[in-house]
Amino acid sequence: MSEVGPEVAGELARRTSTCWVSSGGRTRAVWCTWAAGGLCVVSGGDEQPLLEVDDGAEVEVLLRSRDTGGRLPAWRGTVSVVRPQDEAWREVTDALAAERLNLTDPRAAPARWAATSTVHRVVPVATEGP
Repeated sequence: MSEVGPEVAGELARRTSTCWVSSGGRTRAVWCTWAAGGLCVVSGGDEQPLLEVDDGAEVEVLLRSRDTGGRLPAWRGTVSVVRPQDEAWREVTDALAAERLNLTDPRAAPARWAATSTVHRVVPVATEGP
């Protein structure tokens, strides 16, 4: 795995809408978007499945280029659950709703996600400098 810093991880994540999240020897492909300083994913309910990860868990994120389909450098990040009462909820769910393909009612999506899904944000872990 390449060691990239948070700024580079964010720049790479802005170039994709699909990633793989790995934890505990398991990997899951998910659609995602970058918002509020992290890679955001909605899962559960009628949405995609995601690995069972708790607040504070560390995962590896493998990215695919939206333009070429090629693999971008992987990075490590810390997972947090974004809850409806959190300050970042609106920014994150607005960004997710904008990226979600085939979403029948984007304005109602955040309320549906609050009731039936989990919104995660993966914030890149700072790497050690030379």
